[in-house]
Amino acid sequence: MLGLNPREVSNLLGAKLHGPSVSEYLDASLASSKADSRLVENGDLFVALPGAHSDGHDWLQAAWEKGAGAALVSYIPEGVPKEMPVIEVEDTLLALHELARVHLKNLNAPVVGITGSVGKTTAKDLFSHLLGGPASQVHAAPASYNSEIGLPLSILSAPQGTRRLVLEYGVNEPGEMEVLLSIAKPNHAWITALSPAHMEGMKHFDVLVHEKSFLAHAGAQAGGVWSTSRVCGLAAARGEIWSASPHLSGFRRGGAEVLSPVPGAFEVELPQLGVCKLPVMARHEAELCAVAVDLALALGEDAKDLKQRIPNLPRPNGRLQKKEVGSWVLLDDAYNSSPTAALAAIEVLSSWPGIDFKVAVLGTMHELGNLAPLYHRTVGAEAALAGLDLLIGVGEGGRWILEGAKSTGLGLKMEYSENAVGASGKLKELCPEEALILLKASRAESLEEVFA
Repeated sequence: MLGLNPREVSNLLGAKLHGPSVSEYLDASLASSKADSRLVENGDLFVALPGAHSDGHDWLQAAWEKGAGAALVSYIPEGVPKEMPVIEVEDTLLALHELARVHLKNLNAPVVGITGSVGKTTAKDLFSHLLGGPASQVHAAPASYNSEIGLPLSILSAPQGTRRLVLEYGVNEPGEMEVLLSIAKPNHAWITALSPAHMEGMKHFDVLVHEKSFLAHAGAQAGGVWSTSRVCGLAAARGEIWSASPHLSGFRRGGAEVLSPVPGAFEVELPQLGVCKLPVMARHEAELCAVAVDLALALGEDAKDLKQRIPNLPRPNGRLQKKEVGSWVLLDDAYNSSPTAALAAIEVLSSWPGIDFKVAVLGTMHELGNLAPLYHRTVGAEAALAGLDLLIGVGEGGRWILEGAKSTGLGLKMEYSENAVGASGKLKELCPEEALILLKASRAESLEEVFA
């Protein structure tokens, strides 16, 4: 929460303050910052950002009606409410970054920064839960706020008195991590995974590893960098040595061990907690938990507290969420996708006990660049090898996925649909009364609409 009023924000940014002279509006403290007028609450600073499809400057009236305490703009649009304090700057995005820096300095709270090709949001949510969450003055980035817009908004939403910040750092192109680090340098860094993702912007896997490694280097210079031996090895093979002694956790060299891989009740042995039952669906999620436990212990959390919190670990929406649709069991993993994430989800589907008929509904994985056809065909081939009963490809990437499955010559039953609505019809037509159904694609494919 900012804790500043419009006058103070204007002075801080060296900006022009427009609007009423009534102190009731100019001296009222601003609660937080929002860049989406639909999310504005009483007392928020509405940040008008230009976008590909909409300009925030067109929504000042809507933000005011929702209770905004002021607006941050780069020009004065028509129709601004007369009573609304308007702070005019040259660039609203850069001003947002500066406000986040100031708020972070005022909080004086250590930052745990998390990045990786996959698993950032899941790691962030389970780690902040293990630290005790809001009840323990731990603030975590909301949803997947990890970009040059999302990261500063995450910081500005942290209340006064925050004891720890858990932030995501997401990048799509070279140079973006340096921008994020200019806003908030971590005291500890956690690299969850390195695998092909956002290749349209990164162009090459080595570039992706280099970009993610900026966060690791920043963490290593402060409190430390945390990851698994596999991820550290992938980075080292590409010349990225994060630290002379990185903290290696998880399976293999981390010492954790899976005892019973039952989805929803993974039984693992953790070096410092002993045998624990984790409410996770997949091995990679169990390994995230193992790293999170080690990091939490290093930050001073009590082992007994961690063991009590583990059974209630949260699950982000659209990440391998188990749902029941009539007599069908649905694994909703439709929030996003990449080759590695898709293969992990297929493994969960294939190994799920107690349901004989298994279906994968797989759609396009975006931002894979020129190698997109190859990545999709690889996923399709692995789906065919997983022993599924039905594979439905959706969208352009779905065609490539089916080509990959067909290339195995295994005779898997396959169907194609242009969209989620069509896939829904295929499921109703071809699935028996009991079935296990996986939905997996990039967010833009809206696969969750299969059961809307």
